[in-house]
Amino acid sequence: MSSDSKAARWKVLLGYAAFAVVAFVVGLLITFPYDAIRKRMVSEAAQAGFAVRIGSLRPGLFGITATNVRVSKPPQPLSAETLATLTSGEGGMLGAAELGEPLVLESVALRPALFPPGVAMRASVMGGTLSASVGLLGDTRVQVKASGLQASGGNLPAFTGMELEGELNGALSLTMPKNGAQADLSQANGELTLDTKGLAIKGGKVSIPMGGGTAVPMDLPPVDLGALTGRIQFEKGLGTVESLRLKSNELEAVATGTLKLGKRLEYSEPGMDVNIKLDPEFQKRLGMLGAGVTILPPDKKDPSFRAARLGGFLNRPTFLPRR
Repeated sequence: MSSDSKAARWKVLLGYAAFAVVAFVVGLLITFPYDAIRKRMVSEAAQAGFAVRIGSLRPGLFGITATNVRVSKPPQPLSAETLATLTSGEGGMLGAAELGEPLVLESVALRPALFPPGVAMRASVMGGTLSASVGLLGDTRVQVKASGLQASGGNLPAFTGMELEGELNGALSLTMPKNGAQADLSQANGELTLDTKGLAIKGGKVSIPMGGGTAVPMDLPPVDLGALTGRIQFEKGLGTVESLRLKSNELEAVATGTLKLGKRLEYSEPGMDVNIKLDPEFQKRLGMLGAGVTILPPDKKDPSFRAARLGGFLNRPTFLPRR
């Protein structure tokens, strides 16, 4: 056989292989079960009390990739009609009034994980990355790592009502026993670590739970929060605060105590003693909020700090003078 005929056969085989690959990719794009996956993701989020809107879905490397994902906490439970709108992919017509202000994830890649068997996720969000894995064999094991998230990104200022800046980093590792088919957060074991840099509030509004009554909305002046670092160890749902400190040139706050996890995160109960120290000039600049700190008693061990007690639930905290 001549060398010319061998070359021609090689080209033909290569052409068939390329055609097969293109046909497979096109077929995958056409037949991929986008609607079923969207419905499952939206329904699972709704059961946890969140609304999820997905801009687009496409196959990714060994999994799927979702873009322009918006996650929000609705002010009211989702109605059947609203849930149907979200699962159909037509949630773009719904706004903050119905679904709340969203956190925006530019892209989310989901794929199967082998160690442990389950699902792995990697998201581009707020200028950084958020990676997570969920082990589904036996007890549910959750690993989450946030790296380089910018507090000014991802619609976080609108979500919190505050104009923010700074870099957010942290990691969460939890093992939750199964209670029937559901993982029981209230019995989780694991650890949470926090590490931020250059955290600052540039302005906005916040509701302060002063006393035991309704939270009072207040205007916030610029606040240099500095670095937030911490470590909380969880054993059978009870988190022990090993360290939790917020420190800058203008303020310092140190918390000790516990965080008791609930079956749902918003029903978790903080039981923390919080010591606060404000720079005198900064305290004057805070106005009414700074005056509110003066009603807190001095800490018995270090009178340069004011002593408070953080209690209630995460979705409805109380901040009272410590007795």
